[in-house]
Amino acid sequence: MCGLASSPPAAGNYFPAPSNTISGVKSFILALVALSCLRAADTLVGGPYVIHVSSKSATVAWVMQSSEVKLGSAPDHLSQSEPVLRFERVVYSNLKPGSTYYYDVLNRDDGEGHFKTPPVGAAPFHFVVYGDTRTRHDFHRKVADAIAKSDPDFVVHTGDLVSDGAETSLWPIFFSIEKELLRKTAFFPCLGNHERNNSQYYEFFDVKEPYYSFNWGNAHFAVLNSDVGNAAADAAGKDRFWAEQTRWFEADLKAAQKADLRFVVFHHPPFTAYAKRQSEVSRTRELVPLFEQYKMTAVFSGHDHNYQHHVKNGIHYIVTGGGGAPLYPVDAPIPEMTKKVESTEHFVKVSVNGKQARVEAVALDGHMIDTVDLGAPK
Repeated sequence: MCGLASSPPAAGNYFPAPSNTISGVKSFILALVALSCLRAADTLVGGPYVIHVSSKSATVAWVMQSSEVKLGSAPDHLSQSEPVLRFERVVYSNLKPGSTYYYDVLNRDDGEGHFKTPPVGAAPFHFVVYGDTRTRHDFHRKVADAIAKSDPDFVVHTGDLVSDGAETSLWPIFFSIEKELLRKTAFFPCLGNHERNNSQYYEFFDVKEPYYSFNWGNAHFAVLNSDVGNAAADAAGKDRFWAEQTRWFEADLKAAQKADLRFVVFHHPPFTAYAKRQSEVSRTRELVPLFEQYKMTAVFSGHDHNYQHHVKNGIHYIVTGGGGAPLYPVDAPIPEMTKKVESTEHFVKVSVNGKQARVEAVALDGHMIDTVDLGAPK
């Protein structure tokens, strides 16, 4: 219950104020009370989750719902509603590498969580890559719960978090399903085509550019935006975006050549065993020469709702789009490239130990779809 407790004036000189002043003060206090009551009614609908984790810093974030707006064809037919959401964050610095930190958002049980900071050097760690969680929420929940049980140091999402990034009501659904996973690890997302390059993605994950990179131990990760179709309004703008991102990516790879392992993540796969999509040449295929020149360890993507593993010129291409969206067939393996395909819900676990990494594609029923041993690029 919101209210004000009456109390005597503080000790010291006290002079009555003019009545109009008293009225103004009362109005101000009542306004504060109303605002306090409004904030007290806010609902935690996203998170908490941890983003931008480095060896020395991290951002703890969460999303609150303050109200909702209804829309309809008549005053008595307001059939559509959208929540009013507010992103909150706290940035921590001066953290210690290779440490576990615990946090408590809003002093409540559902606001508690923990995360790890990256270790220094070649200490072992493991992470999970998954994606295409946009629909079939029952399967999305099962995948998220299975990932949480594997207790990853961090997770990477290959895009299509929601079915339409512009629909505000879909984001609380995503965060609700992911809650138990996100409160115990660090989260690194990338844009899919279903995010529509919408501003809510940028707001909720506190990013200014749709591409970024980070280091974890002895591994380097680059996260790109392959959704060129929504990157700009016209063809010239799309070409400019792709050229700028490609220049950034090559510079980032040049600077990361001392890393023992190098990974890149984006949504649209350069190669696919899904026949319907083989005629759609993704622009990510233009990056293949860079992958080979700078000796990527593995390339992760989503978009196709299945598991695929291809190898070309020593580079492993892994498609992991089994996070909940309707499954696609893998009906056209690529000769001399395709190593393993399966149309099933799954996630990919990567265990790094020194200069070696093991990839395990795990289906929801627990069976191992594929195991891949990766070595440091030579």
